[in-house]
Amino acid sequence: MSKIKDKFRRLLKENVNFRILMTILMVWGLSRLIMIALVPITNLICDTHKDFAMSINVWDAEHYADIMKYGYTYPTDVDPQANWAFFPLYPLICMFVRAISFNHLSAYVTGMIVSNICIIIAAFYSAKIVTDLGLNYGDGKKVKLRGSESKEGKVEYSWILISILLFASPYAFYAGSTYTESLFIMTIALSFYNIIKKNYLAAGFFAMLTSATRIVGCILVFPIIIEMFFDWIRLEDRKIPHIKDFKKFCRCLWDFILYELKRPVDIFSVMIAPLGTFAYMFFLRIFCGDPWAFMHVQIAWRDDNYFPIIEVLWKACTGQLELRYTYMGWFCIVAFALYGYMIYRKYISMAIFGIIALLIPLTSHVMSTPRFIIGVWVTYIGVYDLLARMPKILRVLITTALIVIESFMIFYWYQEFYWFM
Repeated sequence: MSKIKDKFRRLLKENVNFRILMTILMVWGLSRLIMIALVPITNLICDTHKDFAMSINVWDAEHYADIMKYGYTYPTDVDPQANWAFFPLYPLICMFVRAISFNHLSAYVTGMIVSNICIIIAAFYSAKIVTDLGLNYGDGKKVKLRGSESKEGKVEYSWILISILLFASPYAFYAGSTYTESLFIMTIALSFYNIIKKNYLAAGFFAMLTSATRIVGCILVFPIIIEMFFDWIRLEDRKIPHIKDFKKFCRCLWDFILYELKRPVDIFSVMIAPLGTFAYMFFLRIFCGDPWAFMHVQIAWRDDNYFPIIEVLWKACTGQLELRYTYMGWFCIVAFALYGYMIYRKYISMAIFGIIALLIPLTSHVMSTPRFIIGVWVTYIGVYDLLARMPKILRVLITTALIVIESFMIFYWYQEFYWFM
């Protein structure tokens, strides 16, 4: 036993990756204990008799469970919400995990296992991004927490903070249930990790997995291209012309295109990014005759018809829709402000990805946008940067408030509160 303890201490002291993993697992374990503890509390207050799996897996989790058990099916007269609205990578992974357990695991338990593993991996690479690689990769500077410089053998506070944001901040409960949030966040984090490492082929591969999880994953081509452009600018020791000088700006872009056309690996890295979505569209073309079926079936969830983005946000923010949509509309405004802050801090590619990923759902409605905003991962980096620059006491107070808000959200999530649909 003493040898095991000595080896454990040595690993903590000498292996940074091991320290990151232990920190993440500690925060993850505490966050899940809160989730589990809230189950009997909710049952007592609401006079229900649900277990943890039934409490946390509501709404769309039922669709993912059905796909795991029966595959993609046609809608019925009773339920027009066809499950082909949901992209295939997450249920395919869950089906594989169930298969190797010889179907002894329930669909919900399988989904929770996959989700928790994915969000732990996402937290690990997020921690590496905010420490080893630095955040502000636009100018090469690192953002460290104020008043919390790391010492040898001590846990880096930044790991705890990014873990809290991923495991225990508002809407983080999605990543512990049978939803795609955790896989989506993980593949985005891995893509950006490789973008920062300038390994664009790996970044394109994880972008492909992201696009097989949700259609928004396709737009990871933009961060990859943007970072390739910045690399070229630094390599050529050039300055980006002001957009007002349109001819010079276009000439700069054309020179960049010519440069990239001579780099087949870069071209391939960009081209494979949307293949996950294209593969699913090909399947739908065979399955139901409509490659865009995942979009057309959305009418089964909502049939509102607004002018994209502008009217959607205007009606939501001015209270012309339900109260929950007013809240979601202003949540979107705050998200856009955060992405603007990220551009100011030189997280250009991350911010552009977040903005486009939010504009896509706003073409139809504000429904579920808080979930989508949290699910694109870059939001966590923006919030982390904000908190990292604050005085320690303010950072601790805000982080504590986020945990408390998340606890209340979990309580209402267990009651299937319709604001979280």
